[in-house]
Amino acid sequence: MSQDAAISVRSLVHRYPSPQGEVLALDGVSLSVRPGEFVSIIGRSGCGKTTLLKAIGGLLAPSSGDILVHGEPPKSARRRKQTGFVFQDGGLLPWRTVLENVRLPLEVNTGASIAAAQDPEALVHTVGLSDFSRYYPHQLSGGMRQRVALARALVFSPSLLLMDEPLGALDELTRRAMRFELLRIWEASRTTVLMVTHSVAEAVLLSDRVLVMTGAPGRIAGEVTIALPRPRPSAIERSPEFLDCASRVENLLSLGGPVGAAHR
Repeated sequence: MSQDAAISVRSLVHRYPSPQGEVLALDGVSLSVRPGEFVSIIGRSGCGKTTLLKAIGGLLAPSSGDILVHGEPPKSARRRKQTGFVFQDGGLLPWRTVLENVRLPLEVNTGASIAAAQDPEALVHTVGLSDFSRYYPHQLSGGMRQRVALARALVFSPSLLLMDEPLGALDELTRRAMRFELLRIWEASRTTVLMVTHSVAEAVLLSDRVLVMTGAPGRIAGEVTIALPRPRPSAIERSPEFLDCASRVENLLSLGGPVGAAHR
């Protein structure tokens, strides 16, 4: 396993109990993500994408296999605030304002080193919500709430950001707009990102690489390298290069692909 990679996963297996007996969720998953890279994982529902993300984030102990996050076990990276999380449900506290929600990690982690912590007000500005810093979650649109969740995830300047369908609960128009907001914020920081999504267009627009998973049990069927120039304007989604990348991702999704195959 590479000590220099932001994420190294080797031969990961995870089983969990169910009323019908033991279920094999992940079967021999191996992958690597370079520092500063934006990688998306896409696959059918139930293929183990979220299980994989939780294992990398130190939220779940896999049955077997090895994971390193910047050369250390996932739980160690999480304890040192090197890993940030953004989920489909932003999980904002309804009785706290935008600024208070972003500030929350600093208040509940008083024992953690805050040398790398960012100014919550500056983060609110970064995500474009300075005029709404004193608003409560119920006063915000879905896209605005997800921007608050993103700002909160960045407060400790994590070296790795794990995102599980961060735009999945938004309507299509808001989701399209938020793709470019997410691009703008990421391009300013170049934090390593591993994102789970069901949207091919979203994965291609945002990513340097797209990893495609098979159906359950989850394996890596292959990958598509997205060699599109950055920054990426909205018009790029209509370009032949974009459509070619999307087509290759869709082909892997439909065909499954041989385990370990790489499509570029």
